[in-house]
Amino acid sequence: MRFRIQHQPAALTAHNWMNAGVLVLNVTYEALTEIPAERAVVLLSMGVAETVADREPPFPVRSQRVAIALPQTIRLLRYVYVPHQVIVDDGSRATFAGVLRRDNYRCGYCDAHFAGTVDHVLPRSRGGPNSWANLVACCAPCNSFKSDRTPEEAGMRLLWEPKAPRHAEKAQRRIWKELATV
Repeated sequence: MRFRIQHQPAALTAHNWMNAGVLVLNVTYEALTEIPAERAVVLLSMGVAETVADREPPFPVRSQRVAIALPQTIRLLRYVYVPHQVIVDDGSRATFAGVLRRDNYRCGYCDAHFAGTVDHVLPRSRGGPNSWANLVACCAPCNSFKSDRTPEEAGMRLLWEPKAPRHAEKAQRRIWKELATV
């Protein structure tokens, strides 16, 4: 799984320590993601994670009864299963059912709630691929009107730019939901 490296503050203070990034490792020491230091301190205090590497120079986070050294890296104490995911980008081949789900069955041209067809932004007759960036959910009247023209030629405008779905973000939300129940 990929993780995003956040901008690290130059010097930690009482006002900016929460925004410092902390690397989260699975039980197997596999990198999962990077989280804000505030969330890492919560995981440590709940006993869900342990510190692998402390931040240098040391920066203590204090409460009324507890002092925790701000970590650089933490390791979860329970294994979090992360299924293998195929990397999907805008140029990847898309299925019609996947495009309809991605667009929530809403027409990309008139925002109708009953889109049951899929339109090629660049028509297939002109070499348009079946990719996430070239397909948009479309209602039958808009699809018929547009025909084999581009949206500009048909005088239509797309309400949003078609892009590949973001499965990694959904998986990340699921991981945090699992950790919240611990």
